[in-house]
Amino acid sequence: MRAVLIGGSGFIGSHLASRLVAAGYEVVVYDERKPALGVLSRQAGVQYVAGDAFSPEPTGLPELLRGARLVYHLAWRHLPAASNQAMAQDIQTNLIGSLNLLRLCCEVGVGRVVFFSSGGSVYGPAQSLPITEDHPTEPLSSHAVNKLAVEKYLAILARLYNLDYVILRPGNPFGPYQNPEGGQGVIAAFLARAAVRQPLAVWGDGSTVRDYFYVGDLARAAVMAGETMHSRTVYNIGSGVGRSLHEVISAISRLVGHELEVHWLPGRPTDVPINVLDASKARRLLGWAPEIPFEEGLRLTWDYYRRACGEILATDGVGRR
Repeated sequence: MRAVLIGGSGFIGSHLASRLVAAGYEVVVYDERKPALGVLSRQAGVQYVAGDAFSPEPTGLPELLRGARLVYHLAWRHLPAASNQAMAQDIQTNLIGSLNLLRLCCEVGVGRVVFFSSGGSVYGPAQSLPITEDHPTEPLSSHAVNKLAVEKYLAILARLYNLDYVILRPGNPFGPYQNPEGGQGVIAAFLARAAVRQPLAVWGDGSTVRDYFYVGDLARAAVMAGETMHSRTVYNIGSGVGRSLHEVISAISRLVGHELEVHWLPGRPTDVPINVLDASKARRLLGWAPEIPFEEGLRLTWDYYRRACGEILATDGVGRR
């Protein structure tokens, strides 16, 4: 069984690759960037192939995809806030690139595509809590609009070419290997800065609430999504518990044993006030539920950044999903 991770060199892909190897898959990561902190290059059972899946003719990708049991689409450029300053480029790169990738999957006959959408951004301002999969989608960023568009194209390709797919809408995963300088992932950024006694940078007044959960639980959900009989549907993946930035900072302060200095910055228009996901559909159909409590996940992540923060802060490039 071969699983191909498109854009899988980032922090989510690294954890997913480990889970897939443990489940007996032959794992191939196809990405233009180096593995996160060298993780995959040291990982038995994982093949890393350099290439840009969004290029008009991605080198070697058709051969890798042909006959693959699973294809995980994690590749994406531009963070939500930055995407609004480059909307046309966002469409050309992420939307057109994703559509070309999906059509290639249809042509070579992959078993299933698992697409990582965004439960944190596609819904927009919450009209009811927790947010279910049928909540209205009123995104505030080009990033989220294009994520939704890829979801719709998956449904079209399923009807036209019988493409099998599963869509995951994660909340805010955190854990080891995330780039704390990548502009996405406040817990990684906070912990890395705490490790070197630097002040935290917080956009807004700290009242924004998010559904933070450990990345290992997301990787486990992704493996289940690849194997479930309940495909061609969308699943929220989150803890169902909302925590404000104030609460996260307090939890980190208790963990590291000292108060953290905070630099408060103006709020951003792409940040919704609250986002908490209802993952009961995933519980019911996938048999998935988060297993790692927030505090334990925070400790595991702190242990990692405390050891590796010097190496991480020296890396360049943007964070990857």
